Amino acid sequence: MWWWRKVRKANIPDSHRDIFERYGEHVIGSILAGGFSPGAEELVDVYRPSEIQKDARDWLTEQRDLHERREQRLEIAEWAILIFVVLGVFIEVVRLVRELFSSQLN
Repeated sequence: MWWWRKVRKANIPDSHRDIFERYGEHVIGSILAGGFSPGAEELVDVYRPSEIQKDARDWLTEQRDLHERREQRLEIAEWAILIFVVLGVFIEVVRLVRELFSSQLN
């Protein structure tokens, strides 16, 4: 839908994307923040300022956008379920009241 978060797709090489997806958002984010020295040789380049570091930031942005859009879809589904439940209860109450009044009239 038009109000959902637009995913900013990262234009990065598949080899970089494979590395990022292999280690995940937490590890890549920690490396970019300078939290720890990576033990894996393929992550050393992410630790040093380079083009792969820019790709890692773009990939993290893309992942955050994907998570945000998923949360928005779940919230829409939750609201829809709530509305249908409330509508169902309302219809049942109307039927009950109608039945009670029709039995009292007879």
